[in-house]
Amino acid sequence: MGSRPAVTSPSGACCGFAGFPDEASFFLGVRAMENLCANRSRPGGFHPPDQPDNPLWRNEWIPFLSDRDGWKGKFIDARDGRIGSWFVGEITVMGEYESLDHYFDSVTETLTKIADGSHPVREVARGRLLWS
Repeated sequence: MGSRPAVTSPSGACCGFAGFPDEASFFLGVRAMENLCANRSRPGGFHPPDQPDNPLWRNEWIPFLSDRDGWKGKFIDARDGRIGSWFVGEITVMGEYESLDHYFDSVTETLTKIADGSHPVREVARGRLLWS
């Protein structure tokens, strides 16, 4: 699971480490977090007009994981530390994990299950685990 140099698109999305936690998502570096926040932030956040209690983006959210295009990913809510997920065009999932610690516990559990053979792995290609 090698690292790649950061790649930034005009929309401000960026990627960090290829292949972890899956083949389509990347942990973000600080500059990528800044770019993605700048791209998504609006005065008062970004709320669908018909669902003000289900925002698409709050300015207090700090993205830490994203696909290459910034269409989906995970964020830390700076107000309470919970982890959520966004996908452009869909309502954001809040409180997916209680904290970043719980998120990484989940990743550790998945990797442990893969190592002991109790989690389905599609294949190993060039030393990388590929799973769905």
